[in-house]
Amino acid sequence: MGTPWHWHPATLPAGLPWPWSATAWGGWTRPWRRPEKAAGLLPGHGPAWATLADLLRRRERMDEAGVAYAHLAAQPGLDATLAADAENGLGLVARHKGQFDEAAAHWHRAATLDPTYVGPWSNLGNMRVGQAQWHAARAALDRALALDPAHGGARMDMALCLRHLGDIDGAEAALRQVLAQTDAKAQLATDARFNLARLLLLRGPSAEAWDLHEARWRASSFPSVRRSFPLPVWQGDSLLGRTLLLWGEQGLGDEILFASQVPDLAAGLSDSVRAAGTRVMLECDARLVPLFARSFPAVTVVGRPKDNDGTDPRTADATAQLPTGSLARFCRPSLNRFGGARPFLKADPAKVAFWSDRLAALGPGLKVGLCWTSGLITADRAGGYTTLASWLPLARLPGVHLVNLQYNRAAVATEMASAQGVGMVLADWPDLDLRDDLDGVAALIAALDLVVTAATSVGEMAAALGTPTWRLSNPKDDWSALGTRVRPWYPAMRVAAPAPGESAIDIITRLVKELAALATPPNHPALPSLADALALHQAGRANEAEAAYRRLLAEGPQAGTERGDALHLLGLLLHQAGRPADAEPLLRQAVTEDFGFAQAWNSLGAVLLALGQRDAAADAWRTALRLEPGYDKPAANLARLGV
Repeated sequence: MGTPWHWHPATLPAGLPWPWSATAWGGWTRPWRRPEKAAGLLPGHGPAWATLADLLRRRERMDEAGVAYAHLAAQPGLDATLAADAENGLGLVARHKGQFDEAAAHWHRAATLDPTYVGPWSNLGNMRVGQAQWHAARAALDRALALDPAHGGARMDMALCLRHLGDIDGAEAALRQVLAQTDAKAQLATDARFNLARLLLLRGPSAEAWDLHEARWRASSFPSVRRSFPLPVWQGDSLLGRTLLLWGEQGLGDEILFASQVPDLAAGLSDSVRAAGTRVMLECDARLVPLFARSFPAVTVVGRPKDNDGTDPRTADATAQLPTGSLARFCRPSLNRFGGARPFLKADPAKVAFWSDRLAALGPGLKVGLCWTSGLITADRAGGYTTLASWLPLARLPGVHLVNLQYNRAAVATEMASAQGVGMVLADWPDLDLRDDLDGVAALIAALDLVVTAATSVGEMAAALGTPTWRLSNPKDDWSALGTRVRPWYPAMRVAAPAPGESAIDIITRLVKELAALATPPNHPALPSLADALALHQAGRANEAEAAYRRLLAEGPQAGTERGDALHLLGLLLHQAGRPADAEPLLRQAVTEDFGFAQAWNSLGAVLLALGQRDAAADAWRTALRLEPGYDKPAANLARLGV
């Protein structure tokens, strides 16, 4: 192979390694084909140093790349194009090191040196997107796309930027432009399909959205790994005589969310269908097996190996497979198909009784479970979580006993000790493993009066069990809200969303005020009847009527026509009080719990119109008419709307 080439140290700038090793480069090559050799021989040759710097950066040897870019930038008489390349590269190195202001300064210099260079503006826009500086990002991306309208990366970043600025139509158009580009790189097109799916789901489920959602497995940002079962993917056709293997995907909360559709399939497994050899198997996180097996008795539930490799022997007879996140294409293709959603998990009755006794020992009052943060906080999710100290006002409410549901005890031990030091009482039983004993956790949650949670798997489990659940999240940013102000997968969940300009602390303050009205103080007055609440409503005593309706919803029957009427009437009251945003989730819940409630659909239409959602209002009124063809009010509303 010949003698390895070495450079004399004097030909390289300080900071670059000497000598270049065979190990680092995967073996020696002919000297004249090596960019580092050219740079060493020609220390004043700009193109050689530009090539070397880019190569080092792509190999993530950022310190060395920075030295090479700096050497390039210092060349006397360097032409503007190479000088701009050097500044752009220095900006990339600075960003990698977290030096964001320095990176921006380099990119501005690069754009000044070469006004036709799209790279600096695209890189600056991408960095501002990562920093959630949406207006600054849009300004930079506008410059990039003015120079190169076909720049797919900048167009993708612009879509994300527009979405966060509230321009959903603009974001959709940007993603469709990326997909329309015939020269778009395969990964870029895949990411665009996945992002478009999530964007469309923010407006509501549709066939196109769920079809695009299948691109998730190849998307750059998708966290789950596709299992490699050697079976054909089920396409929604007849299962008679076949065995379908469903397998859970993503995190624990997602497994629970998507499992809400398993009863849809299990409902078709009659004795005669089973006798024909039809089976459904569900592979899930091993911690969920006891809970899922009890909740889905018609389905065979097996645990997933911890290393995500291998299979349970019972799956060997499967003839088709499907990840549970793909079930919605067949079970929930439109929002109307969520109308029959019900609590679908069943806790162990004996364990529920055990935890009910433990909770009763805390004394009279509401037993409220609290989960305030996640075990996995990413940059784009951080704003949805709180500290335990933020909930101190709730802990001070008379008639409320807080119960710890925060599963990562070790990580929050300091927080819990500090909260206890300022008088915050948080009931916690270390003999229950909140992370791994999920069957025990389900029993504790089922025995509670209410669960208040950030966006975590705790909230998914609580709502799936039917325990009233208040979840802190913003439906506008949550694809699983499916264009509503609730989460239609769970009739027991209420979403506590921020009003414009509100922080998480502001939301907590609101929730504390509401819970204060529900808590059981000494000499707690008798529960009002629905007629009592309606009389207050009709008498114009709005505040008292609202409190009465809310008490009925919290303490009265958790199912049936009286609950539906209370949801409907409270929604009407809030709409009449000029609070349509607060009314919508209540009316959504009313029609979710009773899809045939035509009057609630009519009221929902009025609220949606007040919120500026004209098409959605018309759809609600049409649904009311389909349910009750002779109903004059929705007909009149549609006539006034001119549709």
